[in-house]
Amino acid sequence: MGSSRRDLDFEVSPGVEQDLAVLNDRVRRNPQDVRARNLLQASINTLMELRNGDPGTKRLEYLPSYPDLSDCRTSYIRADPTAKPSHRVVWRDVPPHEPDGVFCREIIAVGERANGRVYHLAGQRLGRPVGFTLAELSELREPVAGRSAVTQRLTTPAGAERVDEPAASPAGP
Repeated sequence: MGSSRRDLDFEVSPGVEQDLAVLNDRVRRNPQDVRARNLLQASINTLMELRNGDPGTKRLEYLPSYPDLSDCRTSYIRADPTAKPSHRVVWRDVPPHEPDGVFCREIIAVGERANGRVYHLAGQRLGRPVGFTLAELSELREPVAGRSAVTQRLTTPAGAERVDEPAASPAGP
């Protein structure tokens, strides 16, 4: 998608606001920490670039040890030009619902790349468990009788035919 600000809505999730608050708190606790200050500023700069249509660094691929984020992209946050970027922004462009609508660039997570933290966080925020592709997740049924379809799939022995329980009506608390 070639984007300009005119054909792109921009949405920052509440989780990203929390991510930035954590970075800001780190700066407030130690104002002399140049790295923390640079990281916060570089994160904000990266978000501004994405808002203005920047294509990001790369498209993410499905890896079985991570949530499937293959519909997402990542942008590196360069806080120190002499070091490998330690943080990432995970985001996606959501197609419009109407034919003449605009794409919405949804910022999902800002965080550390180490140990895949930002990717696991993005997967949590999108409700995507590790080890399932987007296609598999879209095929799963709605939760029934207090058990999620993911749990049912994980607990049904391979090759066994599962008999679905009738869906219970949601009861109020």
